[in-house]
Amino acid sequence: MDKRIFILLGWLSIPGCLWAQSDILVHGSVFLDRNQNGLYDKGERGLSHILISNGDTVVQTDKRGNYAIPAAPGMSVFPIIPTGYTSFKKGEKVNNTAFFYFQEGEMPTATEQILFPLVREKQSPSFRIGAIGDIQVGDTAEIAYANKTLFKELLGRQDMAFHMVLGDLLNDNLQHMSTMKNMLNTLPVHSWAVAGNHDRNVEQAIYKDDIFNENFGASTYAFNYGNIHFIVFNNVYATGKRSYEGRLNEVQLRFLANDLKYVPKDRQVVICQHIPMVFTRNKDAVLDILKAHSKVLILSAHMHTISRHFLDHGRIQEIVVGAPSGTWWTGEKDWQGIPHALMQDGSPRNYFTVDFNKKGYTLQYKGIGLDASDQASVTMNGDTVISNIYAGGDSTRVRMKIDGGDWLQMEKVRRIDPYVLHIIEQNRSKTYPTTGSRLIPLRKRFSPHIWQQLLPINTPSGIHQLHIEAEDPFGYKMETPAVIRFVKP
Repeated sequence: MDKRIFILLGWLSIPGCLWAQSDILVHGSVFLDRNQNGLYDKGERGLSHILISNGDTVVQTDKRGNYAIPAAPGMSVFPIIPTGYTSFKKGEKVNNTAFFYFQEGEMPTATEQILFPLVREKQSPSFRIGAIGDIQVGDTAEIAYANKTLFKELLGRQDMAFHMVLGDLLNDNLQHMSTMKNMLNTLPVHSWAVAGNHDRNVEQAIYKDDIFNENFGASTYAFNYGNIHFIVFNNVYATGKRSYEGRLNEVQLRFLANDLKYVPKDRQVVICQHIPMVFTRNKDAVLDILKAHSKVLILSAHMHTISRHFLDHGRIQEIVVGAPSGTWWTGEKDWQGIPHALMQDGSPRNYFTVDFNKKGYTLQYKGIGLDASDQASVTMNGDTVISNIYAGGDSTRVRMKIDGGDWLQMEKVRRIDPYVLHIIEQNRSKTYPTTGSRLIPLRKRFSPHIWQQLLPINTPSGIHQLHIEAEDPFGYKMETPAVIRFVKP
């Protein structure tokens, strides 16, 4: 019974949505796919009170699992999956590929219907996700870099419930969109995909995310997992053929308001988008809709640096998660031919993990190919210890001790990361790039997470053990050892 039913309508209106003559009314059902074949079989029951959306309006299925909702070209229709269930599409591990996208010029016939199979999934209230920024591959060489680094590492991790891939999967070369989807399908856990500015079809005047949607189903949607409510936006707002800004359009703002009507005010809400909310043009309109909800976390990417921001008078934390591509796969290559691509803030290529539980969440930086304890760099400038705490923020307290001595509080400072300065000097002197490597375009810009402290005045010359700890009340805690060499002046 793989059919989709549509009824053409004239002008009609329902709360939150105005229909034009070009819109259609989509009929279908949501059912429990007990044998997980992706098809509706005799005896499989419809699921009632499942929320269905078109990225604007939100409706509920009836007692038999049936629904009706308006749609138009460029829209996606999707269930807002409840806790304890997951979407199902045979052969796909990117969950939003199970959502239905309406392509321009390919509207269905009036005898079809859209069915959404859901399967039960055991979901603990305590779980971990991967928050992955710009993979941003533009050619086959960069696809190989991603496969040998990020994907190799993620293939060995089964400790996460799913990955949230936060946009710029590609670097404008949209012929590789299906390749990226297939790469995500190799991972041992499922993923959700977010659209970024480099995932757009800039040759399309209106439907700039059409190729993303054709491959990944929807670019604005919501779902629940382990009693956490996730909302995903494509907040790349076109201001010209290629130009853009961070903005949620009026339809997305309505979707946010309509969706949150069904979310308890004390439930953890996680907003996922590509361009950081702190740089989103109409963020105040977004924050106003979120005001009634007491627990909000925002995950974003785009900047190819790591930073943490606090919005709405510090009530909402945003984590800008950095990038597996670092500074766009540039810089000196290692012995495997992979560029180091150190980011402008001095952080190595990375992703984050976020652990949710009944009390809240904790977060952790993960350098790709690095030990999990490698959370910071440590350098010496005379008698001053300089540490880049990759996931640190304004509220992070950092302290150090040398050779088991007393703890010393480190001071957060505005300075350029020492390794970034070194690379800039090597570029200036033409030492870099060496043959076969690409120039890494680093600039003299302050890193947002540098701390420093003088060594105790009685520290002798020689080799010393250093221990650094960092912690803040917003979900971050780390410790790292280091060995330093000090020459007393």
